[in-house]
Amino acid sequence: MNDRIIRFMRLHPVKTQRALEIATGLVPWLIIAFIVLGSYYIPEIVAYFVISFNIYWLYRSVQLAFFATLGYLNLQATGKIDWEKKLRTDPVTKNKCRDVQHIIIIPSVKEPVALLERHLDSLLAQNFPLRNLCVVLAMEERVGEVARERADYLRQKYRDKFGQLLATFHPLMPGETIGKHSNEAYAAKAAKHFLVDEKGISLDRVVVTTTDIDCVFPPQYFSLLTYKFLTSPAPYREFFQAPLFMYNNIQRVPLLIRVPSTISGIYFLSILQKYSKRFLNFSTYSLSLRLLDEVGYWDLDVIPEDAHLYYKCYFAKGGDIAIVPLFVPVTIDAAESTSRWAAYKNSYQQNKRWAWGVVDIPYVIKNFFLHPEIPLWDKLVKLSLTLEWHFVWSTSWFLITLGATIPTIINPIFARTTLGYNLSRTSSLILTICIIGALAITFYDILLNPQNQHKIRSFLHPLTYLQWLLLPVTGLIFGSLPGLESQTRLMLGKYLGYHVTEKV
Repeated sequence: MNDRIIRFMRLHPVKTQRALEIATGLVPWLIIAFIVLGSYYIPEIVAYFVISFNIYWLYRSVQLAFFATLGYLNLQATGKIDWEKKLRTDPVTKNKCRDVQHIIIIPSVKEPVALLERHLDSLLAQNFPLRNLCVVLAMEERVGEVARERADYLRQKYRDKFGQLLATFHPLMPGETIGKHSNEAYAAKAAKHFLVDEKGISLDRVVVTTTDIDCVFPPQYFSLLTYKFLTSPAPYREFFQAPLFMYNNIQRVPLLIRVPSTISGIYFLSILQKYSKRFLNFSTYSLSLRLLDEVGYWDLDVIPEDAHLYYKCYFAKGGDIAIVPLFVPVTIDAAESTSRWAAYKNSYQQNKRWAWGVVDIPYVIKNFFLHPEIPLWDKLVKLSLTLEWHFVWSTSWFLITLGATIPTIINPIFARTTLGYNLSRTSSLILTICIIGALAITFYDILLNPQNQHKIRSFLHPLTYLQWLLLPVTGLIFGSLPGLESQTRLMLGKYLGYHVTEKV
């Protein structure tokens, strides 16, 4: 049976791709339709399905609280260690650390120069030798003379402060799509040519870090990264990922954006702690140049490049790929703009672009069959996590907010049964207990947010807790709706172009 599926996929790659895209986009609509239509025809089954999902949501809330606690403790423990000193004194690393070279790729289009300067200043603050940093300003040629003027200004200002400060200007070629993916692939190849081909540095000694322009690295990032790279038993089969927190401008953004931005950071910390061996890299991460070169860099036509690169490496290396957590906080910007409504639109577009990672589902399903050498259980776990993340993303709001009320509204007869009468009460009780997750997010956000100078006052302020009343609104606007739109676009073949998140 498996051989027939593989043969069909290879004979009909276009038909297979479209069929999987349609099926992927159809799933969330089938779930929503099941809740609505099923409430009329099979209300008991819908009721049990809703209660089951609520129990699952409670399970995730408890998990979030537990692993966020472990993640916070790991952040605290990691922050107490002088990683630069440890690099110099550890018998395993002291004779190797000076040989490790880092390529830092900073893709840029038309963002404010001040953001690039803030990014570069965070690199200057590293306690790792700056001579070992090769910074690449990855510009787009389509921007024109503005990109070259910006690069010249930055190279003049930061001249001789890093080992190398390069600027690349990515020309969009046939078969490529506009976006970070094609730009960083071009920049990485150029940096490899410069360091390896021209300067003769060994491929095995180079680590590549790709970042977003709004990223601010903590001073210990590259010392810790180098230590983890040198002490890893399989450094050429691993990604290195730090938790990301939207703290750079969190005090300036509207409350409706602040709530989901706060959630994302603590949730990121929690799942990085829990899924350290199965996590998918995101936004700012590192990997060896050898691994990147062996798999052919980022695909030039796949917009959601981060997780896709992980899957590409995973299948290319027979499933032998892992994530190594770096428990130091990397900070980025929350979506912002020049006005409140523009900020809301910017945030929605950003979440829609992240949700476009749903295109990886057909990719993972196809390679599930095309790579029989990978253990079946490992592939099933990878596929199930991918399906869970994307389908929960697009449907959770409908199931949590409306799931318990729709059956009794659509089917008054069911409402008079014992199950119908108790459905809303049971659902409300379960979801009330889910406040455990919200309290954990609140607690660790107050402790971790460097912008929060009055932590005791924040713990006692009513708004700290009342803001969670906005979750039904933010969960719909910045959660399920952009997720549902992305999946619907995939189903209809209305593919999403690259949208650069506006930076202020």
